[in-house]
Amino acid sequence: MDDLTLERLTELDAPSLFVFEKKNKAWFEAHVGPRPDSYLTLEGLSAVVMEQVAAGELMYLLKLGGRIIGRVNLTGIDARVAQLGYRLGKDHCGKGLATQAVGMVLEAARAQGLWAIEARVLAGNPASRRVLEKNGFLHTGSARIGDKACDTFRRDLD
Repeated sequence: MDDLTLERLTELDAPSLFVFEKKNKAWFEAHVGPRPDSYLTLEGLSAVVMEQVAAGELMYLLKLGGRIIGRVNLTGIDARVAQLGYRLGKDHCGKGLATQAVGMVLEAARAQGLWAIEARVLAGNPASRRVLEKNGFLHTGSARIGDKACDTFRRDLD
């Protein structure tokens, strides 16, 4: 889609991000753990965004026609290897947009000088697994997030 963009998170995005998070809260919590309480109010989320921006974290918004439809984050950077996290709003799943978003963030990661990206997918989430595999991630093993089983993946950047 020509009007799909990946943009660095800014403090100005907090109100729109709050609406996005609130609208998709139940959908997200069915697939990943709940957001911290700080995401439940605009003031709290604004503070989180300000901290993330000030820290220079690699937080991105996926926008379609200028509207937020997802998030893609590269966190936990250690030795130029980042952890990938992404979420797409319910209304935009199953359209190949997550695959495109991960591809876009791989380019952003290269531009930031990262060498590799790692990701975890909850067992029983074949859609996320396919997104990673379509973007060249290789299955590297398994892990646990709390009491949930996960598959681990890695993509070295050329």
